Amino acid sequence: MILASTEPLPTIALGLEGWTLRAWRESDAPALATHASNVNVWRWMSDSFPHPYTLDMAEYWCTRGHVEFGGDNWAIAWHDEAVGGCGVHPQQTQFRCNAELGWWLAEQHWGRGVVTRVAAALTRRAFSDPLITRVFAPVHAGNQRSMRVAEKSGFVLEGVQPKSAIKAGQVVDRWIWATYRK
Repeated sequence: MILASTEPLPTIALGLEGWTLRAWRESDAPALATHASNVNVWRWMSDSFPHPYTLDMAEYWCTRGHVEFGGDNWAIAWHDEAVGGCGVHPQQTQFRCNAELGWWLAEQHWGRGVVTRVAAALTRRAFSDPLITRVFAPVHAGNQRSMRVAEKSGFVLEGVQPKSAIKAGQVVDRWIWATYRK
């Protein structure tokens, strides 16, 4: 079941040597500021993801921002160093049977299958809540890596939402990938 934001998150092994999902720690702030400031990471994130990602911003996220954001938010850790982030965000009101997934990973770790494992772990986590029947991941047009992660994780392309988001002052399309309770 998706935990309330006041409960501690479990550490989740990803089945790859040295890789886990774990709770954010105050000591993660320097690594977060470094990895999240990469323009190649930032370009695919939602418009609320800042650039540059300063140490002050990272300290805020690591101490309380990840709780205030809502849902479950983990550090993606490689040998216990935070090198990415991810989350499961249950929706509200009539959409409460849905959960949104999001993820990012430091560029030097791309192409190793890590995020596919992250998406699978988050999907299992979301479906552990008996109310959740659909898990979805919106991906900005052009982000082929995240589209491939969604596909390899068993998500299907539900459709494209043309001109549905703003990124860096530009209107972009979002591709909606989803999977459903079996």
